[in-house]
Amino acid sequence: MARVLVSGSSGFLGSYVVRELVREGDHVIAFDMRPPAPEQSWLLQKEWDDVTFVQGSVEDLCTIVRTVKQNRVEMVVHAASVVNPAYLLENPTVAYRVNLGGTLNVLEAARLEGLEKVVYISTNGIFTSKKYEPIDEEHPVISSCEGPGNGPYSASKLASEAFGLSYASAFGFKFLSLRPSAVYGFGMQYPMYVKPMVENSLQGLPTRIETGRNFPRDYTHVLDVTQAVINAVHLPSPADSIFLIATGRELVTPGDMIPLIKELIPESDIEVGEEMTEWNLREIKYRGRVSIERAREQLGYQPRFHMREGLEEYIGTYRRYLQRES
Repeated sequence: MARVLVSGSSGFLGSYVVRELVREGDHVIAFDMRPPAPEQSWLLQKEWDDVTFVQGSVEDLCTIVRTVKQNRVEMVVHAASVVNPAYLLENPTVAYRVNLGGTLNVLEAARLEGLEKVVYISTNGIFTSKKYEPIDEEHPVISSCEGPGNGPYSASKLASEAFGLSYASAFGFKFLSLRPSAVYGFGMQYPMYVKPMVENSLQGLPTRIETGRNFPRDYTHVLDVTQAVINAVHLPSPADSIFLIATGRELVTPGDMIPLIKELIPESDIEVGEEMTEWNLREIKYRGRVSIERAREQLGYQPRFHMREGLEEYIGTYRRYLQRES
């Protein structure tokens, strides 16, 4: 049993990680600026009494260090981040202050308090435009004429990885960076087409999205990403430090999802236009099939959810939430 601090614990992925760590018998210190919102509270209703919640910001080094010290933290899962690339494109200093600055504060706490491990939640949006497929961890993330593809969001994640690897080498703790792809499921906040299509349909509302019908992603269910995080926390230190977390299958578009959702929710009414936005065209350059062999071999990662099964799980969980069933 480990004593694990989860930053961003009230967020989408963070809440699942908290729940699974408690189920695994770990002592969890949940660290966030605010308590869980209704969806996350419902998700954690059976585990929350076993969690130590500390309200604070990753921008505040003193609070992080004090929390680590007072709770005898051994490891950190650092999931706190502003996950909205379009917003950060308009507000790049937020990416610098929260995403990168918050990571530096977590790393400083690890250095000062002698932690064993930091598991960092990065992104597969960290790459330059696609050079080959399947894309693996050695694919370029920067070149002489191009930075990471998703603007300041990706740049903050790349810089955080660089600092994490540097701190780990200099100060002797393990730093693992997971690069998940297009995480979806109950509680998701960044919509990525999936959220409105599923949740509107279950609420009897139409979905009308003007663009992006053929925009491809490797959509990865939140329970699969959670599995990878838990394995990274518990397994002995792997040889490598950076891991892509995805399905490793062919990419899926919103157009592919519509018939699946209509099969699962026959009354759904969904239309998505084929035109691509400027942001779609920016992002599509680095989207490609992803290799997950390193995560399979070193983290024991085995994704369970194909798109249909993932949508089925999301729909079932959201239905129970609407009915407030446990």
